[in-house]
Amino acid sequence: MSKTKVAFVGCGNIAKFHLSHLVLFDDIEYVGFMDIIPEKAAEKSAMAGGGKVYDDYVKMLDEAKPEALYICVPPDQHGFIEFEAIKRKIPFLVEKPMALDMKLAHTIRDKVRQTGIITAVGFQDRYLDIIAKTKELLEGRTVGLVDGSWLGGVPGAKWWSSYATSGGQIVEQNIHLFDMIRYLFGEPAKVYCAGAKGIVQREGYDLHDYSSAVVTLKNGIIATLFTGCYLGRNVPRKNGLRIRCVDADITYILRQSVELDTGIEQALYKKEADQGVTEDRTFIDAVKTGNQSAIRSPYEDACKSLALTLACNESIRTGKEVILD
Repeated sequence: MSKTKVAFVGCGNIAKFHLSHLVLFDDIEYVGFMDIIPEKAAEKSAMAGGGKVYDDYVKMLDEAKPEALYICVPPDQHGFIEFEAIKRKIPFLVEKPMALDMKLAHTIRDKVRQTGIITAVGFQDRYLDIIAKTKELLEGRTVGLVDGSWLGGVPGAKWWSSYATSGGQIVEQNIHLFDMIRYLFGEPAKVYCAGAKGIVQREGYDLHDYSSAVVTLKNGIIATLFTGCYLGRNVPRKNGLRIRCVDADITYILRQSVELDTGIEQALYKKEADQGVTEDRTFIDAVKTGNQSAIRSPYEDACKSLALTLACNESIRTGKEVILD
């Protein structure tokens, strides 16, 4: 069996997430790990059972010659890494958000188009079996309103607490649900978002503690998404989406289950497969075959989810509705 040569740029927690899946596969050869903190790269190399540790990702790309690259860096660190991968025609999976401004994201998108390389973005929820079930339950049903939430506390990473380095909670975290709105219901036409501060008191923190976004889709569906990082208690396990159809409610509990309630009967479907394993297997198979048709979030499509979340930030900043292309 041929093995795919894999390398990582960025070796923090999200790299560990992907690596925990890749080590389950027997067709991977680890050729490089790079992080600005060498100990993190060494830790991931040990986890993989080998793979040279680098302090320079350009040197790693030239020397190790990976066939698939995982880009797992903070949101403000994108650009040069992708350009170097594209220059060498190395397929890559990049974690969301892929940039903090659309000019950069579109430049990367256009260069990907020109080279035709395989790309994937880490919208893992698209690979959930319960999201496939949700799509099935939606068939033939008319949807009017959708509401959802991602509420929790402030993650521990220092860079997360600043708009300059994370883009804020909507862009860095709740982008998963904004992406799911697109995946399930189609493209947005406009968005209005309001946010507020004052609860979270933390050094270096400048984010909005909570926000509410109203997204009007081109097909007329209206989705309202709540985002909050101010909770100081156990995070409720009820984040997700509630889809209000003419004849039923469909409730998606984030990465746990989906329930159909018609008022007469109920049906509950629990997650059975690890979406991360499916995501990473799909990417590696695409690289091996040269066919990315099974990838559910290539870079070009992911740009639209990024644009939606950045539009929310713009709406908060200006107090105005933002029209989307």
